[in-house]
This record gives sequence, structure tokens and C-alpha cells, in this order.
Amino acid sequence: MRRVVFASGKGGTGKTTFTAITARLAAEDGPLVLADCDVEAANLPIALRATVTGSEPFAGGSKAVIDADACRGCGACQPVCRFEAIAADEDFWRTRAFVIDPWACEGCGACVPACPHDAITMEQSRAGEVHTAETVIGPMAFGQLVAGEDLSGKLVTEVRTRADAIGVEHGIDRMWIDGPPGVGCPAIAALTGTDLVVAVTEPTLSGEHDLMRLVTLARRFDLPVAVVLNKADLSASGARRIRERMAAEGLDLVAEVPFDAELAALPERLARGEEFAFPDTPGMDGVRATAAWLAERMGVGS
Repeated sequence: MRRVVFASGKGGTGKTTFTAITARLAAEDGPLVLADCDVEAANLPIALRATVTGSEPFAGGSKAVIDADACRGCGACQPVCRFEAIAADEDFWRTRAFVIDPWACEGCGACVPACPHDAITMEQSRAGEVHTAETVIGPMAFGQLVAGEDLSGKLVTEVRTRADAIGVEHGIDRMWIDGPPGVGCPAIAALTGTDLVVAVTEPTLSGEHDLMRLVTLARRFDLPVAVVLNKADLSASGARRIRERMAAEGLDLVAEVPFDAELAALPERLARGEEFAFPDTPGMDGVRATAAWLAERMGVGS
């Protein structure tokens, strides 16, 4: 399996747009598997008109739960909770029970042995779901994290595992990964075991700063990095800084893509399932240059 991950040190650079359009180009040369590893905001399924074909629950950490019928309202559990997650029930004078705020509970379990009536147990929570789907391009795996949960890195790994299984099942040996923004645990899980990182950046100070954080992360894993400068005409001085920095770092700047309204509208047209020809615009020329570079470097693309 040859895996290309589209990543960005920050959000809003156009990473998902590049993933969707280059995947459409690459699909003209044969099938590929898609994986959206931005489990907190999976937009690739929207852009590629995904139809969910299967879902599996993703288990989160354990949370403490109080059995209201067994609770005697002694309050012995409350002082041992360092996270202030335990409080008297709003209707305490009737129920004589304490309750646990699941958003504040960290699952340490200190309250369990503190209860003299064995009214507290640890129960596993549902942190999200892993979905398989069919898109206008090919099969996809993506995840959805439940709001407030913090196991996004582990869920990304589950999405990657499911995408690999899809590839084996269908005999597909190419994978396009839409990575999460940033350089935290989700990004690490998305980058691990890939063959190439396509870093999508923009000509701003924050774009340059966060791009270099991503490059530093990729180098920790000995992963080659190619850079795409999106919205290159947003700032002439910013674009010049990116070019100079890439030259100094010895990185390939494979394409500079000016802002292009027609290019930005393509994911919406893909989502609607429209039949269309790619426009002959400067923005699309940049995307084609990226796809051609991928084809030359790794034998993927169009």
C-alpha cells in the first residue's frame, strides 16, 4: 500500500480541497482508498458524496457511574474526587443520591472504593464511531469523535486500520489520507506509516510557522515532505518567505496555487455528483502540477 497524507500545520489552508481534487485526478488512473483522519471535523465524506455502508462504535475511556437506587447519600465519594465531578442530585432531598458529571469525570476510579455501599461502578463510554463508505471516487473510511472526548489520536489509528482493511479487501494498493490540522496526537497517528507528506500551506506568518512545525514532526518519522503553497497571491512577501524557507530547508515546493474561485467550488460540485470537466484556470494548473509531481515521485496521481 502506497500512502500519501495531505496535512497542514493549521486549519483553513485548503488541505481537504486538495485531497478531494487530486484524488479525483488519481482515480482516473485506477482505484484508490480514501481515509479522512480529521475525526473532529470530517469534511472529505461531504466533498466526495460518501454513502455510509457500515459503522462500528469506538470505545472511549471508563467513567464512574452512581446507581441512584444503591446510593445512600452519605457523600463519602465526593471528597476523594480531585476533579469535582461529584455533586448532590438536584432533587437530593427526595432521591438522597449523588450524581457524577460525565464531562468532568476523568475516569480515575478513586470514588469506587470510597463508596461503602458499592453504588459506584466504572462503565466504558462511547467515544465515537468508525465508518466505511462508498464515494464518487472509491471506498472510504472516516471517523466521528463524540463532542468532549479526547481520544482522537486513537480513533485516527482505527480509521487507518479500517482503510488498510478496505484496501486488502478490494485489492487496492493506493491510499489518499486527509490528515487533521496541527501537530498533535491526531496528526502523529495520521502521518505514521505513510510514504509521503504533502504539506498544504499559505503565505502568512502563521502558515509559515505552523508549516515548519509540521516539517519538524515529519522529519522525526523520516518522512519526505512536499509543499504546496495555496492562495499564493494572498501576500507577495509571504510567498517569497515560503519560497526562501523551502529552499533553505531543502524541501520541494511542488506547486504555487493562486486563489481561484472555480477551484474552490469544485468540492461542492463533486458533492452534488455533477459531471464536469476540470476548468483551465491558474488554480487548477497548480493542482495538476501537484498530481504530476506525485505521479513522477511515487507512481501515484494523474
